[in-house]
Amino acid sequence: MLSFEAMSGPAAYGKLKFGSFELSIGERLLRREGVVLALGGRALDILIYLAQRPGKVIVKRELIDHVWPDVTVEEGSLRVHVSAIRKALGDGQFGNRYIANIKGQGYSFVGTVVPLAGGTESRNNKFRQQGRLPVRPIMMVGRETVVSEVSDKLRDGRFVTLLGPGGIGKTTIALAVGRAAAEEFGGKVYFVDLESLTDPRHVARAVATSLGVALKSKDPGLELVDLVRSRKILIILDSCEHVIEAIALLAEQLYRQTEEIHVLTTSRELLKVEGEHCCRVLPLDYPPDGPTQAANAVIRYPAVQLFVRRVAARAGSFVLTDEEAPLVAEMCRKLDGLPLAIELAAGQVAALGVKNTVAALELLELGHRSAVARHHTLARMTIAASVRRWRRGSNDFR
Repeated sequence: MLSFEAMSGPAAYGKLKFGSFELSIGERLLRREGVVLALGGRALDILIYLAQRPGKVIVKRELIDHVWPDVTVEEGSLRVHVSAIRKALGDGQFGNRYIANIKGQGYSFVGTVVPLAGGTESRNNKFRQQGRLPVRPIMMVGRETVVSEVSDKLRDGRFVTLLGPGGIGKTTIALAVGRAAAEEFGGKVYFVDLESLTDPRHVARAVATSLGVALKSKDPGLELVDLVRSRKILIILDSCEHVIEAIALLAEQLYRQTEEIHVLTTSRELLKVEGEHCCRVLPLDYPPDGPTQAANAVIRYPAVQLFVRRVAARAGSFVLTDEEAPLVAEMCRKLDGLPLAIELAAGQVAALGVKNTVAALELLELGHRSAVARHHTLARMTIAASVRRWRRGSNDFR
């Protein structure tokens, strides 16, 4: 049997953004879309401590000692304040999760955290002296070769698109490439999340905001190119497909009119402009259908490795037994090695167990009306949608 423990890493910043929230550590204020939320001092202490260490499991005693260093308190007081934080964040509503209770251990901040520099720099400084990459634990499995390949293509050609359907892991790879290239670019690696952008006219300004630049002209794309022309930086443009024409124009301008700007985009379709190099992102390898394999055999496949580690991250630890190994292998096959679907299924395994989750996936395929309530709950989740989306999208990329 094989056991994996949750993985994490600490970080500390003056301002942190997660979802629609902004946490100012210096001001000790939590804002949602600019509105200050009422949160007590102890609760703020807990939130700050957890958010500065995204993905790390903080044991309850450590939290208590930090928040109440000179007072003896029971764990009940900690639970009360964590409950207040969750209420303020709407934790668990609409699928948003920020603070996870790791049974028997403590708490972990599971939201995606982005550091903020605290304001836009003056135009005289041109752009931020340090880059902006999201602070979140990367659980990347089986993508080392792709990261190396993309890094080489960027170094040689300056402009690469990670191509693949939703949920395939493009963003994770892009972030890994950015972190691997940080030293080469002197820390000047900038991540631009375009997923929530609805107006293509705001693309250049969204990029400028990430660089800390205030644009004023009527042609923001050309102004942005002019401001960064002489710099060596890496710009990662994530989720480009819904504003692809505007992104294509800007990316081509950055490529043609500069010599040191490197651009990495993630998209479900190619930008189809000058200088673009394509790197297709494929599913994770999973065990083939065949004779039953033991745990030490199926764990060699990246899809199973990701599954086991994700369950460990949710449950605190996870042991893959020889008995359950064939079921996990079957699950990864049913999910076609799609990372997003595997991660969602792993979350259900942490709650329902391996056998119940496999049964639920079988019911999803059959569309069985007599499924029990917990299986209907699972059916409504994104696993089914992710699988269907991947299968539709895969036809476009064969």
